[in-house]
Amino acid sequence: MSERFTKGLETIKQYVTEEEAARMIESDALAETAPDLRKMIIEFAYGDVYSRPGLDAKSRALVVITTVVTQGAAPQTKTHIQRGLHAGLTQTEIVEALLQLVPYVGFPRVQNALTIAQQVFAEKNE
Repeated sequence: MSERFTKGLETIKQYVTEEEAARMIESDALAETAPDLRKMIIEFAYGDVYSRPGLDAKSRALVVITTVVTQGAAPQTKTHIQRGLHAGLTQTEIVEALLQLVPYVGFPRVQNALTIAQQVFAEKNE
């Protein structure tokens, strides 16, 4: 493992459980098609970007949640809402951030994101 990979793996543990971090490495669904993608995500996104100083994990998680919503990326919205909760965001903070997006990205994307958030919150409370 490279130093960047190790740093990325340590950083991602602020957003996921130890088990989820291990699963990300061991059961990469795209490993056969794009074997380097997971490495890029861990080294670049988490090792280089998420580990930068200046924002705490909650703030970074909120930025990422709103960004994936603006892109209309439903699977990533679910993933990053889960990670935001793990990083310490409250359900209220997530909902309010999503509502803040309405004038900028419109009702359909925000409604879709809120539906995803509702599902994540329900799964968390089971």
